[in-house]
Amino acid sequence: MKAPGSVWNPDPQAGIHMASDAESREGRSGYVEEIASAYHAVRLGVLEHLDVKAKALVLAHVSKAYWAPVGVWQIRESIRNCFDSEPATPLTFSAAIWGVCTHLPVGLSHLRRASTMVAGRQARLSDFDWVLDSHHEWVV
Repeated sequence: MKAPGSVWNPDPQAGIHMASDAESREGRSGYVEEIASAYHAVRLGVLEHLDVKAKALVLAHVSKAYWAPVGVWQIRESIRNCFDSEPATPLTFSAAIWGVCTHLPVGLSHLRRASTMVAGRQARLSDFDWVLDSHHEWVV
């Protein structure tokens, strides 16, 4: 999630830019386009700590405060540091998503559109960010 006005989303009027990528159980066969080096840095940090059958959802928010990117080593070390902390233990994946969404700059519907893992969970109508459009119809 790249905040407007941040180093990778410099237009202050642009809105949050969402970028994502995923890897199936079979691995990847193609190049990771938009988040290439960050993807591989995260992947290494996660694989060092999790069983190969585990899944990981990694979310990052690049705010305006992040003004000097120093390289993928920072991403890799941040992921490694996450595993040094006491983990939260939600009972379900949905509970984990709900818990983390309260700390994100986007709503669950945006996250569902950007993440195949989040999109794969059972949805409820209340999961979506509903707005009234110019025709007075509710849209997601």
